[in-house]
Amino acid sequence: MPVATPQSVTAEVPFLSPSVKEKPFTYSTSGNTNIKTEEHDIKITDLRSLPESELADFTTDHSGFQWVNHESKLKGDEFFDEEKVKNEYYPEVDAFLKKTLGARRTFIFDHTTRRAPPRGEKLSTGRDPARRQPGNRAHVDQTPKAGAARVFLHLGEDAERLSKGRVQIVNVWRPIRGPIRDYPLAVADYRTINPETDLQPTDLIYPTRTGETFSVRYGDHQKWYYINDQKPNDVLLLKCYESEVEPGRALLTPHTAFFNKDSLTQEYEPRQSIEVRVLVFYTE
Repeated sequence: MPVATPQSVTAEVPFLSPSVKEKPFTYSTSGNTNIKTEEHDIKITDLRSLPESELADFTTDHSGFQWVNHESKLKGDEFFDEEKVKNEYYPEVDAFLKKTLGARRTFIFDHTTRRAPPRGEKLSTGRDPARRQPGNRAHVDQTPKAGAARVFLHLGEDAERLSKGRVQIVNVWRPIRGPIRDYPLAVADYRTINPETDLQPTDLIYPTRTGETFSVRYGDHQKWYYINDQKPNDVLLLKCYESEVEPGRALLTPHTAFFNKDSLTQEYEPRQSIEVRVLVFYTE
């Protein structure tokens, strides 16, 4: 039998510019930043086009991300109802991660819904917390320092005990409607990045504290992937922090939205998506 050829798209993705010499920063409320970017054309391979045997190796521990089928009881605009998300979707995510990853306990510390602009309009360069658009710069949500601090920020008197066991931060990302064609999510295989050269700690300055993310520099050794025509049941798990560093274990997932030029000739609704950020514990 002939072997199918993996399919891919080429897209321009903004990466951290080498011209940024001081530590990058962004203010969470205003979006003010000293970050400068440079765009690179990257090949992004469609996970749907890979054979099952190859797909099985893309897990949160091997590649940093994992594609899992999961149907939510919430549909469409229900994901924009804050109370429904917290009271109904959060428990779904808790049960889903316990089953999929073998977690013993989770703590969901926030979620973000995003809407792409109408067809023909570019992404806004401003920051509107009430209407978040897809984030189209390569990044990682947490550094190891920030990930470890999240436990103490959210878990109170249990933090010290839980932090002695294995802890992860996992982003549960799904479309609200689908298929997504205009601004899919691209993820980089951790095995193809060089943490020493590709990742730059970046301050995320909140009104009362300072967190830390990674900005990502471009490297032609990096391999990027996406899900063509991703639908609401096509869930991506993105590892953003891992407390137990072991040889061969993925510690994080660089990711970014990208504009898919193929969508210019297709019918679609502008992207709507939700991401839930979760502390995942393997001890109680």
